[in-house]
Amino acid sequence: MTDSIKNILIVGGGSAGWITAAFLNRFLDPARCSITLVESETVGTIGVGEATVPPLVPLLRMLGIAEDDFLRQCHATYKLGIKFIDWNRGGQVDGKDEIWHPFGSIGAPLIENLPLFHLWLRDKRAGVDDSRYTDYSLQALLGEMDRAPRSMKEESIVTQQGAYAYHLDARAFADYLSRLSIGRGVRHITDDVTAVPLDARGFIRYVDTVDHGKLGADLYIDCTGFAALLIEKALADPHVDWSNHLFCDRAVVMPLPREGAMPPYTQATALSAGWAWKIPLSHRTGSGYVYSSRFVSDDAAARELIAHTGMNPDDAAPAKIHMKVGRRSNFWVKNCLSIGLSAGFLEPLESTGLFLIQKGVELLLDHFPDTQFNGTLIRSYNAQMGSEYEQVRDFIVLHYLLNRREDSEFWKANREAAPPGSLASTLDFYQETGLLDWSNPTLFREPSFYAIASGFGRLPRTYHAMADQVDVAKSRASLAQVKVKNLALARSLPDHRALIEAINSPRR
Repeated sequence: MTDSIKNILIVGGGSAGWITAAFLNRFLDPARCSITLVESETVGTIGVGEATVPPLVPLLRMLGIAEDDFLRQCHATYKLGIKFIDWNRGGQVDGKDEIWHPFGSIGAPLIENLPLFHLWLRDKRAGVDDSRYTDYSLQALLGEMDRAPRSMKEESIVTQQGAYAYHLDARAFADYLSRLSIGRGVRHITDDVTAVPLDARGFIRYVDTVDHGKLGADLYIDCTGFAALLIEKALADPHVDWSNHLFCDRAVVMPLPREGAMPPYTQATALSAGWAWKIPLSHRTGSGYVYSSRFVSDDAAARELIAHTGMNPDDAAPAKIHMKVGRRSNFWVKNCLSIGLSAGFLEPLESTGLFLIQKGVELLLDHFPDTQFNGTLIRSYNAQMGSEYEQVRDFIVLHYLLNRREDSEFWKANREAAPPGSLASTLDFYQETGLLDWSNPTLFREPSFYAIASGFGRLPRTYHAMADQVDVAKSRASLAQVKVKNLALARSLPDHRALIEAINSPRR
């Protein structure tokens, strides 16, 4: 045990630092490995509202966090998917310019041993089903009806399966996890880092700070955001630029007053040079505009967001954010890992920021080293994290590649840009077979791809050959029954706003 990791220093707070601290504190024996987090008072987060994906649900459960307490403390609401609005302007699909990406399976996992998609596509080709693929999604139906995924006292199939996510206040979430972690034994230091010296091997020797001097550890975790103080500035790991695939490099953000409706989904509305989000929290609505500085100026983007939200320009002061699009060449170098923005950034179109933080720390435990820092562990970690970022990148690029807008150069340029080779291969295979060649996807699986591709009207040349051997009357009855069951369950669940208000009621 002399080579075991006895102390870990996390540099940087925010969601990345405190998710890392909470997770490691939960699964490492504090008697054998101490965890310290140092963060600066001068570096904060912009708490405008953040959307998440379903893996956060099991994370909270693993951390022993009661969902209702989390919802109250983080001003959180439920999220059942994303609705993309106006991404098909000039080329509407089925008469609607809305595309759903709902969470969970769409319909039954299998009908007559086939995914629902192939039976739906067979009937679509035959002209006997005018539904959209996502019309068979329970989560999309709940979203359209503004229904919650559970009642006040009982779970539903949605919550039992964890097929949902949350909207949350990013700053409140970081504060919540910090209180939890400190209460469970994580040491918290507020200080500014002044230097990160290396030893003769090129490992981090210690982190020097203004007030606490030299802070040493066996393992260092860089959660310093785009600054990347350890992994890039000290260890010189290069940044891999993906701006040739993802054009959006800026955002303007601002909170909005709480609205009357509280839809249980994120709205992503296409604008002239990007898209605007709307995220309902329990106390306000988060909003922002992610855009490409190549196609619109910062000031023009701010004006466009204000006009889109209907805010009085005199009452609106959007904050501007510069985004560094891409990933690390190596997420783990020597005795340092990067997690969060220091590891990479992919625009928030599919709400994957917190997921990539979570995945980074989960994979660390899968590859947990001793002080020898075996190269096999490091190479495997870097390969797996690289694959995670590439899969998310490809799925985000898919939305832009398939757009059919003709009203701005931004949208035309995205449609004409060469996709990553991995995505081009996936699209070619899908076009010919209706299947995907994805290997071990951990986040976006077949229903997600089918929802986006079919939403943009990109259907494969054919459906699975087995679909022709399935009894037509029987399969169509099964498809119809999916909608009947979904509607019955949706009608039995409460209004989303009513449930959130009940959870936050002081009488509880």
